[in-house]
Amino acid sequence: MDVVSLSTLASDREKTVSYLREKGLLVTYTRCPFCGSEHIGEVRREKYKCYQCRKEWSIRRGSIFEGMKLSWEKILWAMKLFEMEVTAHKAALQLRLSYEVTLRLYTLFRKAIWVHTQKEGKSLLEGEVEMDESYFGGKRKGKRGRGAAGKIPVFGILERGGKVQVEVVEQVSAEELVRLAVAKVKRGSLVYTDRFKSYDGLVSYGFRHKRIDHGKRFANGKVYINGIEGFWSYAKGRLLQHHGVSVERFPGL
Repeated sequence: MDVVSLSTLASDREKTVSYLREKGLLVTYTRCPFCGSEHIGEVRREKYKCYQCRKEWSIRRGSIFEGMKLSWEKILWAMKLFEMEVTAHKAALQLRLSYEVTLRLYTLFRKAIWVHTQKEGKSLLEGEVEMDESYFGGKRKGKRGRGAAGKIPVFGILERGGKVQVEVVEQVSAEELVRLAVAKVKRGSLVYTDRFKSYDGLVSYGFRHKRIDHGKRFANGKVYINGIEGFWSYAKGRLLQHHGVSVERFPGL
């Protein structure tokens, strides 16, 4: 949404509420959340009431904004700045909010995206699939890549022409990587990897498997993992723009 359309939307409470409901960020109640009665109605601004059990609830109940008293206008503009990849610190200045409140909003947006992607992720990836691991944690002295100290291993699966799914893992063992492959990829799919030994068991689980030897070349016809490697570069570039992220918050990204 462009900024002119957003400005128009933010000035109309009813349209804003409808927009947030369409995006799944506000819950639409057709029954009382307490007793289940259908005899409910809006009794005053952003407050609903059940005429059977007499209980009331806010329009924000059950949403990521529950308990937050910020205006819809501020929330919408925060969403736009988040979409534009403006840092929480700069967004706080633009919105005239404290950094703590803005960071809380950004965290809520990330959680909403995470929940949405988890729901979408229930469908298995299929067709031609690339798998690879990468290590996050900034520059460190010593060994790089596999076995690097003080870094977080992340496993990624890319469906060519489709989606990417990533997951933070404790270790890049064969047991862990094959478990995730089985959970996220349809059996019979053609899987491309490098020659890392942890991928040795894929064929026995019903996958077709081809490898690229990066010691000799980076592509051999359709045998390559340039797609997932490009994703790693993109992800690390994004984190670099924001001067990295703490270990505690990293899985939520």
